[in-house]
Order: sequence, then structure tokens, then C-alpha cells
Amino acid sequence: MKFIYKSVFVASMLIAFGCNDDFETTVDEIQITSGDANFSKYVAIGNSLTSGYADNALYRSGQENSFPAIIAGQMSAAGGGEFLQPLMPEDDMGGFSDLGLPGKLTLQIVNGAPTPVPSAPGGTFQSTFVQGQFNNMGVPGAKSYHLVAPGYGNPAGVSQGLANPYFARFASSPNTSVMADVMAQQPTFFTLWIGNNDVLSFASSGGVGVNQQGNLDPSTYGGNDLSDPQMVGGVLNSILENLVLTGGAKGAIANIPDVTSIPFLTTVPAKPLAPTNASYAAQIPMLNEFYGQLNQVFAALGVPERQISFDAAGASGIVFVDDSLPDLSAQMAAVLTQVGVPAQQAQLLGSIFGQARQSKEGDLIPLTMSSKIGTVDTQRVAQLMQMGLSQEMAGQLSVVGLTYPADAWVLSQDEVAQATATTNAINNIIAQLASNYQLALVDMNRKMTTLQGGIQFNGVDYNASFITGGAFSLDGVHLNSRGYAMISNYFIDAINAKYGSTLRQVNANNYPGIQFP
Repeated sequence: MKFIYKSVFVASMLIAFGCNDDFETTVDEIQITSGDANFSKYVAIGNSLTSGYADNALYRSGQENSFPAIIAGQMSAAGGGEFLQPLMPEDDMGGFSDLGLPGKLTLQIVNGAPTPVPSAPGGTFQSTFVQGQFNNMGVPGAKSYHLVAPGYGNPAGVSQGLANPYFARFASSPNTSVMADVMAQQPTFFTLWIGNNDVLSFASSGGVGVNQQGNLDPSTYGGNDLSDPQMVGGVLNSILENLVLTGGAKGAIANIPDVTSIPFLTTVPAKPLAPTNASYAAQIPMLNEFYGQLNQVFAALGVPERQISFDAAGASGIVFVDDSLPDLSAQMAAVLTQVGVPAQQAQLLGSIFGQARQSKEGDLIPLTMSSKIGTVDTQRVAQLMQMGLSQEMAGQLSVVGLTYPADAWVLSQDEVAQATATTNAINNIIAQLASNYQLALVDMNRKMTTLQGGIQFNGVDYNASFITGGAFSLDGVHLNSRGYAMISNYFIDAINAKYGSTLRQVNANNYPGIQFP
């Protein structure tokens, strides 16, 4: 049983009602100038959003339509120079076969429905290596502190998780850093959009990481941890000192969007279990019987709000571990033992459900869960069998989101609040840094929030809906080429306003969107 959430596919003729016109129409007669800026050496610094990453992969056509490449194209009429990118191979697939990274997602018909399906990777990691200086220094997966880390592009460290393959394929040397390679180019103008992954990795993992607020040492962070805002600010300040004070460059800096603005975390409803799914509906009586005794335990322990039940007439939440709740594992085991449950089984049930609850409005379920809910986790079955359970019992306790709760299934309300607070704190710091260094500031947080409500460009509607919204790619996190064209316009507006330049916007409708089967 799988719960795959599909958007309704609209006709190609889009009706332009109820959306904000978020772009200005360009005027051909305006003379294009650089104003107070010097675009002769433009370098873009950031992560996957800067690189042109889309559809869960880095591939050539996505790079060619990256927002920095689009901006550079507009700068060319105002003294902008050549803009080089570390392009992936011409097969346009992406991925690394020897690192287990698949190629780009494509929309295919699966069981009668359009579904994102990963492609085979285009080649090996080393087959994608390129040499030279590159204006697009966007590195997929990079957090703020990775930009200043020596050895982040060391090919020898990739297999150990000590380096990033996307930087290693074009780093100037094994021991260099992203910023060292940036500064070697002596940029006259830059865009900086970094910090997203300092929050996103925590949110997209279902909050399995640690909130590192108060810890300024990123060398102690785990991959899914929530970065300390002051640490992020310190890194950004050091980067801007080099670019602006030492290098004399001007530029634009963008803040980071809230995690609740991306379809990866907004597509699957908080209560995704619907009795209209016949496979799930058939299990409702058995599930309610299973949880009946546990619900009595919750009541006895004074936490009736944790009781778990499945509605035969309406939608229900999935069962997950909320680590913000007090752990009642020992207390549950004690009560179960008192009513005759064997001690070993009582302890196991206590350990599984001691922090469990059902998802509800305000919780966010990652898009990747849509194909996992209701399936049997075979690794969990094997684990429980090693603990002495029969295969039948192990299977009964291994149904994802129904009898098998885990922290990664849901970003809880508490974790959403942590991610939002960190985002706001980082954005406050970015705003102050933009003022301190007299940079153009792009309020990407507000722009992406506005996209949720709907925007309009030349008669075409866009929003943040998965697949049908027109702006996001098939991974629900990164934009498609039309979305990146919009981003380039946001940067262009901010650059023009700050430096008096007259760069023209681009027509986002002229760029490719999602390809339908």
C-alpha cells in the first residue's frame, strides 16, 4: 500500500485570475547600463540553487539555465564578460554511477499516473571532471561553512564523506576552498546566496538532526543539524570582508526562504491516510484493535492526547516519533507488564511508542514519504527478528507510518518552529550584512512566500504547487528553468535598484518547464 499524492494536471491554457503580477514589463527603448557597478568579472557563489541543480540532479541543460547564467546574459549588454560554468557531460542526465547518485528525475506514467522517476546516472564521478576557472561557483549540498573549508573539493575525501563531489570535479586543487577559488578570479561583481542548507537539511530529514544553537564550531555538526545563526553570520561576514573590503567587489546577497514555502514539505497533507484507499481502509479495524490496549496505557499515564486511532470516515495522521515529547518508554513498559504483557514484549512496545503520536495540522511530511507510507520496511523487520520476534510479529510492527513510527517520517510542529526561528535569525543577519557592506539585498524569503499565493508573468500563472505550479522541478526543493528565470529577475531588480543599472528582466515563459509524458 502506497500513498502517492498527485496534483491535478491543468490544461495548457492557463487563466490569469487571482494572481499577483510580480514582474514589470521591460521597455526595449531603455539604454542598458551598469550604473555604479562593474559587471566585467561576475562570479556567483552559493549552493545547488546557484548551480542550476534541478530534478534531484546536476545536469547540463539545468546549468545552462541557472539563474547566474541568465543574469550574466543580461549583464553582457552592460559590460559583462564571459561567464563560464563547470558543465556536466552532454548526455544531460546527471548523477554519478560509482557514488550511488541517480540521474535526473523525469515524469513518467506509472500505474496510470504521472510520477517522477529517477534516470540512470550518466557516468562516473571522475568522468565529469573539468578544469579551469569558473564564474559559477555554486556547489550542490554546500552549507555556509563549507565555502571556506579547505579540502572540501578533495577527490580523495569524497568516498569518506569528507569532501563534496560536486566541488571536487572542478576545484583548482585538492586543498583549496570554494572561496579561495572565487578570490583567485578577482571578481568585480558577485551574487551570494548561501545558508539554505544550514536549515533545509534538518527540515528535509524530518528533523532528525540536532539544533546547534549556541555551538559556533561547525566541525562538530552532523549532516542534518540545524546551524547556529551566529556561526552562519560569522562565515558570511568573513566572505564579504574578502569580497568587498579586500577585493573591492560590489554585489547582491539573498536571504533564505522558509521551509514551509517549498512543495517538498507542503505537498503531502498532515493527515494523509484516507479511507478512500481500499488497501488502508481494510486495515483500519485491525489497527484500532492493535492500538486499543496502548491507548488505555496512554490514558493511565495521563497523556490521552497521545492516543492513536484511525478514522473510517475521514483522514487520519501517520504515527511517528516526536522527540519533543517526554519519553514514556519505561512507564509504558511498567503498565503493560502489570496487565499481563510479557516483560520483553512490554519493553519493546514501550521503546517503540514511548514518544509516538499521530501527525496533525502544523506538522510537515516530506514528499519522499508519499511512496513509503503503508509499506513494510524490510530492514526494520530484520532488526526486530534479531531481537527475538517472529517474522509475522516483526512484519506487523514494521508498517511505515502505521505501526512503525520514526522521527524521520514527519517534521513536527516543534521542529518547524525551530527551523523557522533559525531562518528568521539568519535572515536578520543577512539584512544587517547587506547594509554594512552596502550590497543589494534580495528578499527571497518574501518572494517565495508570495509564490505560494500565486504570481503572474505575461499572462501565465505560477505558484508553489508540486508539478503543476510551474516554478519548481520534480524534486520539490529546487526550481525548474522557469523558476530560475524568476530568481534572476529578482536579483536583477535588486541590482538595478541598488546600483542604478538598467539590466533587463527576462521572460520566464520562454524557458523550459516540466516535461510531461
